[in-house]
Amino acid sequence: MSVRVRYAPSPTGSPHVGNLRTAIYNWLFARKHDGKFLVRLEDTDRSPERYQPEGIWDIEESLRYLGVCPDEWWVSGGEAGPYIQSERLALYKQHSEQLIESGHAYKCYCSKERLEAMRQAQQERGVPTGYDRNCREPERRENMRLQRMQELGGEPPFVVRLAMPMEGKTTVHDLVKGEIVYENRGQDDQVLLKTDGYPTYFLACVVDDHLMGVTHVIRGDDWLSSAAKFMAVINAFGWEAPKLVHPPLILGPDRKKLSKRHGATQFTEFIEQGYLPEALFNFLVLLGWSTGEENKELLTIPEILDRFSLEGISEHPAIFDYEKLKWMNGQYIRRSPVGRILGLCLPYLVKAGLVSDPPTREEREYARRIIPLEIERMKTLSEVVELTRPFFQNIQYPQDYDAKAVAKWMGAAHVPRMLQMEIEQFALLPAFSAAELEESVRAVAAQLEVKFAEVIHPTRVAVTGRTVGPGLFEALEGLGRERTIGRLKQVQEKI
Repeated sequence: MSVRVRYAPSPTGSPHVGNLRTAIYNWLFARKHDGKFLVRLEDTDRSPERYQPEGIWDIEESLRYLGVCPDEWWVSGGEAGPYIQSERLALYKQHSEQLIESGHAYKCYCSKERLEAMRQAQQERGVPTGYDRNCREPERRENMRLQRMQELGGEPPFVVRLAMPMEGKTTVHDLVKGEIVYENRGQDDQVLLKTDGYPTYFLACVVDDHLMGVTHVIRGDDWLSSAAKFMAVINAFGWEAPKLVHPPLILGPDRKKLSKRHGATQFTEFIEQGYLPEALFNFLVLLGWSTGEENKELLTIPEILDRFSLEGISEHPAIFDYEKLKWMNGQYIRRSPVGRILGLCLPYLVKAGLVSDPPTREEREYARRIIPLEIERMKTLSEVVELTRPFFQNIQYPQDYDAKAVAKWMGAAHVPRMLQMEIEQFALLPAFSAAELEESVRAVAAQLEVKFAEVIHPTRVAVTGRTVGPGLFEALEGLGRERTIGRLKQVQEKI
């Protein structure tokens, strides 16, 4: 059997990281078995609060960013297209009529007002809400049609509902969770086709999976509760069901479903914060899947692909650990070629106004000296702004300086003389290099008869305004002779 899997996002905004994890699992499974990875757009929910057509670009960009490239989708096309559900409405209408003819579905003429009153009554009685099957029987259905026709003065609109079996059980076999049995009497008669001609998930998904030859459906655990209806529609058509796989839910640190209250959840937010694609891929794939190897967390995509199997997917919820993601991203930043990180960081400096848009040649050359100094401390690319701000801004003493640092280090008796000695010696250095700068500062400490640290720390504060940062002498070399001496003179004049 040739494996064909699908990722089916909806344009409701930027994709949730949980949805992208599903895409990754599908892509890995297809690549592992030399199969095909399909992506189709499920855009049949046209409600204003849900339908955001601009979200289509976010879907495309997120897949490209992760390197999870579809074999077939609306961008490149394919033999099973079209891959946008709103372009397949005639197919859904045809299949809904087929279900009506076979007795597996029926037209429902109930008004919104009747359905709302029915739900309120159910809630007041404390019973589960659901359609009361008023239109399931032909006679009552015709009575409702005639009543609505009289009210509207013409043929009334209708939805098509699944005639869910009312007796027996539906068994769903999941490759992760095993067999799950559902009592049919507890299932609702789901709407399959709405009055506007658009299908619901239960019809469109089943029809598309069948016509597109999908062999395995790997989708979020939150769809498991509706699996009985999914299987009922498949059985009504007499089709062979694809194999089902439901990876576990992703929870926040408080073990509740991951949401905005925990932090970023939309994929574009992680891109904007400066997470590398390989770090996000690595992190997301481990949310609910394991290689079985202890202490093996940093995995390249080829390593993941070599180890990936559905058997490694866990039954238990996964915890989205933001700090672990930051740590992992930092590891990948330091593994990357410096030139790549330089190129990725420049847009953040431009946006912050620290360099021109576009950067001048001099600004680029300066950035090549400064950004590598902070890579060791960087966990996300966006942190480059605050980490390097003292190097790019013309900081003024004392207002732009860390007040605690000034109080701790700049009031010592030897500091004024230290500043003068450094200004004189730094101006005479043949090469303004880290090695020569260290030798010069050690000489200043010896002449002042103070500890080396008592020169290093006030010097760092004088030139950067902070007590922490990269190695002092590398920082001075990066700043350059003119900036360094200029800042030392500024502090000297103020104190």
